Amino acid sequence: MKTIIFVPIKDYFGSRRKLYRKFLLPLITAFAALMITLLFNIGDSAQILQTFNGFVDTQISIVAILISFSVAIITILVSADNKNIDNLKSTTANDKDYKAINNKQLTLFQVLLSNIAYNTIVEVAYLIVLIGVGLLYTILPIQILKYILAICIFFIVHIFLVLLESVAQMYLTFWSKK
Repeated sequence: MKTIIFVPIKDYFGSRRKLYRKFLLPLITAFAALMITLLFNIGDSAQILQTFNGFVDTQISIVAILISFSVAIITILVSADNKNIDNLKSTTANDKDYKAINNKQLTLFQVLLSNIAYNTIVEVAYLIVLIGVGLLYTILPIQILKYILAICIFFIVHIFLVLLESVAQMYLTFWSKK
């Protein structure tokens, strides 16, 4: 069972060219947030704990909604029976942007499905991390919370970027002349 969960992640990383682009903006954003929290006095311990608690609570709600959205997109994709989905299944993805898996070039349907499946798995993993952080933040030192905040910002920006790409791909799927 555990190996099945990681197949979409393996295929996602194995099939994308220039994958660093999906991680560059989240890394820059997280690094900037970390530098701001380390360089500037952002309040006393009580304020930081209260702000961090609110941030984690908000993130848990947002990620739970995003998981539902991602699962809905997967449901639409696999249950839709129309010519646009059939065209996606029969159209090969650009080999400039996507590498072959098992010596077979991906279809546009597989590209879209792997984006959404990857994002869903990352969202679920991030939700688990957030729940753990929500339970442990009161016993962690403030300096560690600043690093955790940067990691959280990295994940949420990465999730949003992949989700936006998936939404754009879904939009183009049902747009007749693109």
